Amino acid sequence: MEIPIILVHTGDSFYLEPVLRQARTFNPDSHIYLISDASTIHYDYVEHVDISEYSALADKFKEVYVHMSINPYHYELFCFQRWFVILDFVKKHNIVHFLCIDSDVMLYCNVEDTFQKWLGYDMVTCLTVGPQYTLFHKESLEKFCSYILSHYTEENQFSEVKEWHKHRGISDMTFFLYYSKLPSVSIFDSATIVDKSCFDCSLKIPQGFEMQGRLKKIYWIHGLPYCKLLKTNELVRLNAFHLQGGVKHRLNRYIYQDLPFSKRMWKNICWFFNPLRIKSRWGELRKILSNRRMFFYFIRSRVFWRTFKF
Repeated sequence: MEIPIILVHTGDSFYLEPVLRQARTFNPDSHIYLISDASTIHYDYVEHVDISEYSALADKFKEVYVHMSINPYHYELFCFQRWFVILDFVKKHNIVHFLCIDSDVMLYCNVEDTFQKWLGYDMVTCLTVGPQYTLFHKESLEKFCSYILSHYTEENQFSEVKEWHKHRGISDMTFFLYYSKLPSVSIFDSATIVDKSCFDCSLKIPQGFEMQGRLKKIYWIHGLPYCKLLKTNELVRLNAFHLQGGVKHRLNRYIYQDLPFSKRMWKNICWFFNPLRIKSRWGELRKILSNRRMFFYFIRSRVFWRTFKF
């Protein structure tokens, strides 16, 4: 069963090229669809799809969406809308099974070989709430999108959202969490170690592995990433890892680590002074400084992580 890879991403971000190239390297024969805008049409080793042609369902969701997150409105809205964009796309192209990946993950596995054994599940997520690498069936995605939409259009279900909001900000991950608890839904957690390999939810999250500073410690063996389980000292292969948040700016440490010293040094300099990366960093800092809660979380994670346990 063919399992195409689908990414939804707008704008030519500084980390997008290595992410796409990495997905293609390990999946040379797979369909890789980049649903995006005109700024990314130059990536000729993936199949570029105009996002505007598949935005009808997403636009309808925008009309009922209520923002309840510390993240900016447009950022959080887009996180929701991508599932409606993908649903529109797979329905029009009659794609049955597919893997949706975030645009900040590095794949180190062949998707068809790895995910075939989980096709019987409604969806595959990471640590229940993580959509970094989400395997869907077309019908299961349609049910999930209906679940999201009904919680904004039906008063009794919207009251659930308001109740959830008392305990956390509302994001698409919130809906993955509560959807996974439905007795009619079967979900596999890709963070589970299977055949001595698993998927990384975030390099920031230990998952029982050895950490190096704030991130998982990576052991590179024959060009593949491994992490060490603290309980057993066993090395476990990461089928992919997630460069959540500001970790994206450290991607150069992983993609250039095998290069000769002089070439690696030059690549790192180019990476550091990449105008797209600098612009992105400045935008992130502005977002943090403009939001008190986000600024508090930032300081807590960057300054006090060694001293305090939260």
